[in-house]
Amino acid sequence: MKNAPIQNTNESAPDKRDYTPGTLPKHINTVTASVMVALLESHTMTSMESVFKEHTTRLGAVIHYLEGEYGWHIDRRDMATGTNDGRIATIAAYWLPQETIARAFEAGARDWINKVKAARAERRKLSDKCKSDAARINLHRRFKTPDPRQSDIWGQV
Repeated sequence: MKNAPIQNTNESAPDKRDYTPGTLPKHINTVTASVMVALLESHTMTSMESVFKEHTTRLGAVIHYLEGEYGWHIDRRDMATGTNDGRIATIAAYWLPQETIARAFEAGARDWINKVKAARAERRKLSDKCKSDAARINLHRRFKTPDPRQSDIWGQV
């Protein structure tokens, strides 16, 4: 984004901020719950970090969902970063204010976090089966003859 708006983190009335925690997601075996755990554990998330840590390319959508559906006030800041191909890209970093985190833990967030971590660990045990199922599904999706000039991501036709 060439003309990304710069967000000012110097607020004129920081004492008027709403640090009330939102509600925790009901479903604990989801990417949304996993992102919420990372935020509650004081992590600052960017889209690239979410790809490797939370296995999603849609961090902005998850943040929007947490704010809209669950009522969390998530802070963000736009940052410029240099890329390997010689551009400057603007990315967003997301985090929860420490006051919000403290209030969430007072309301019992630690038990919920432990449940989410256990559920996500159980789900990860199925990753090998899911990968083989996905490969089988993709094999059956190839109904037409592929263009010989094109290949998939790994160089296979």
